[in-house]
Amino acid sequence: MKRVVFLSVLVASTMYATNGDNMIGIGAESRAMGGLGIALPLGTDSAYSNPAWVSDSKGFNFSFGATVFMPKVHAKAGPAQMPNGQGIPASANVKSAADLSLIPSVSITNNITDNLSYGVGMFGVSGMGVDYRNEDPRLANMRTALQYMRFVPSLSYKMDDLHIGVGVTLAYGALSMAAITPDSKGNRAQRSGGLSEDFGVGAQLGLGYRFAKEFTFGAFYQSQINTEYEKLFDFTGDGKYNDLKLSQPAEAGVGLGYEADCGCYKFGIDYKRILWSKADGYDAFGWDDQDVIAVGGSYVVQDGLTLRAGYNYAPSPLDGKKNFSPATIGGASFPGAFVGFFNTLGFPAYTDTHYTLGLAYNVSNTTSVDIAYTYAPEVTETIPSKIDMQLPSYEASNEQSAITMAVKYKF
Repeated sequence: MKRVVFLSVLVASTMYATNGDNMIGIGAESRAMGGLGIALPLGTDSAYSNPAWVSDSKGFNFSFGATVFMPKVHAKAGPAQMPNGQGIPASANVKSAADLSLIPSVSITNNITDNLSYGVGMFGVSGMGVDYRNEDPRLANMRTALQYMRFVPSLSYKMDDLHIGVGVTLAYGALSMAAITPDSKGNRAQRSGGLSEDFGVGAQLGLGYRFAKEFTFGAFYQSQINTEYEKLFDFTGDGKYNDLKLSQPAEAGVGLGYEADCGCYKFGIDYKRILWSKADGYDAFGWDDQDVIAVGGSYVVQDGLTLRAGYNYAPSPLDGKKNFSPATIGGASFPGAFVGFFNTLGFPAYTDTHYTLGLAYNVSNTTSVDIAYTYAPEVTETIPSKIDMQLPSYEASNEQSAITMAVKYKF
């Protein structure tokens, strides 16, 4: 039972956004259109989604905003029959108290010459936890929190219709995990090592191309970012705090966009692949690579008012038998059934479908306000009872909604 708890705590705190633990998009414009940004230029938001399009903006542009993320995560343990014949009753449906997060974003683009431009962005891309304190003891009074931010300076060069961009990703992660579980002597103990922080470095490459006047093509690559959280948690129960290596995965994508000559509407489709199976930490727990499809568009209803909508779909990276394979973490080995427990209950990252809406309103010639709403319907996963390992059945569900607001200035 104590190893189950270790796994349930492990990466539960990293589940923030919704393509695995990645946000479907950064910035109100991208999030309103299903997370687009590879093929369509998005002004200052392109500093994150595809640096090639930074050179598509004219003049000095500045944007700041935030996403209010509101997950509804529930967990419960079902009844189980122990080998000695003594039964364990079912628990109530417990709601995680960690149901609100605020994630900031700030970005700038500017022209250096007619062909060369720079972009700078600071984005919160992960930031959530679970909180089951004073609830069912089988959830170990679990409380976790992760903050993950990226600072991305980039350069973009255009040659007629071809845009090329490069960027450096400077990442900061802060992770804490806490749980009350039996130690190696059978005594219940708090296992948290407190807050652990680390920095990571990665690179971005982007390409954008306009053809047939109204069509755009884009390609994007983000390298893996290695991070390791030292003395984070006592996984082995020996009173010593263990390190956790958890790397953000590499991803690559392409997209196709259309912008009408009149400027009154545009739409696009992006595809990207997130390489969870190659990333430290996620590979040990059997995460599959994830294929993400984003579709969206916008329409100018009247002068100064634009409406947007989109759709994002990505199959859960937790599908498949690999999620029940043995794993080693913090010096301790865990059987496949416990890994399945962790993947389903401890880290409910199986949301797959997202619907998005939004609008933009030009307050003046230099200022606009963007709003986006994102909704992911509830998804429920279960783990059958494992009598041989004295585990009851477990169930977890995850429903998400978020509101993003941004103010943009053009000088």
